[in-house]
Amino acid sequence: MTINTVNASSNQELVIALMGKGGTGKTFTSLGLIQSLRNLGKAMIVADADTNRSLSRYLAGHYLGYGEEELKQLPQITLAEQDFYEFQQLDSEQLYRDFYGTTFDRVKNFSVEPPDSFTQKYIKSLDEKLALMSVGTSALRKEELYSNRCSHATLNPLKAWLALSTNGIVLADCGGGEDVGRFGLPIGAHVVVVVVEATPDSIAISEDIRAIDEELGIPVVYVLNKCLNQFPEVEAFEAEHQDTIVGKIPFIPTIYGKNPLEVFDEIEPIFNPIIEKILSQKLSSPEQRWQRVLRWQKRLQQQMEMKKSQSFSIIS
Repeated sequence: MTINTVNASSNQELVIALMGKGGTGKTFTSLGLIQSLRNLGKAMIVADADTNRSLSRYLAGHYLGYGEEELKQLPQITLAEQDFYEFQQLDSEQLYRDFYGTTFDRVKNFSVEPPDSFTQKYIKSLDEKLALMSVGTSALRKEELYSNRCSHATLNPLKAWLALSTNGIVLADCGGGEDVGRFGLPIGAHVVVVVVEATPDSIAISEDIRAIDEELGIPVVYVLNKCLNQFPEVEAFEAEHQDTIVGKIPFIPTIYGKNPLEVFDEIEPIFNPIIEKILSQKLSSPEQRWQRVLRWQKRLQQQMEMKKSQSFSIIS
């Protein structure tokens, strides 16, 4: 079974970000989408931004035979700040919010194929057309534990990299919940795929994620997973979002607990149509994706100036 590549061939890049409540099956969905996307024949980088690191384990284990010790040696995008500054030719005293206000003609794009020097340093090749970028595979990351900044700050290189990636496919697992959405991690993606388990709780979180992403101007589609029970909330959700639900994954007992990469033949008929529907979306150009970042930065600057003004009026 192959994918209609008409839409894919007209776009030089495709950046997909996955979000959803923890435990909804984002890793399973990511792996299925990765295998279907490989049918397009383009180079792809999988960015694992979930601190649970399940995606890194599955991919590195399947393609490289890696165990936990080898996983700890993967390059960590959370340690890339200095290299990022050098690649973008930034002054060491500049802040990321200064960079996020830089016009598109003054930023340097990143490239999936061939990989630029920054990208090459922070990926691990899995085979000729597939590579892994990871936030790190050790829970004890002392550079974050004893940092004078929150862990969000260490994801800034990845946030900018996603927004400026060209010449290939990027799939990013953003981790559970809406927190990374508030940080704006997927702001430069072509589309956010929200994985929704068919339960009231998961639907409530998915609506929070949608509200944040739409405020940032990011297109959102949904994949319903583990479709077993039908709650009234699920029926209402399907009715409301029928135009943006790109797929429904049933509960499949025969593959439960197995590596989806090893049983892909059983799930390929589910995932190929999902990819086709994603590709049918109107995809933004690199400049349009960066415009979202500029709008976000402008709004942030306005908020900061407003707070300063309010503080000054209180003092006076």
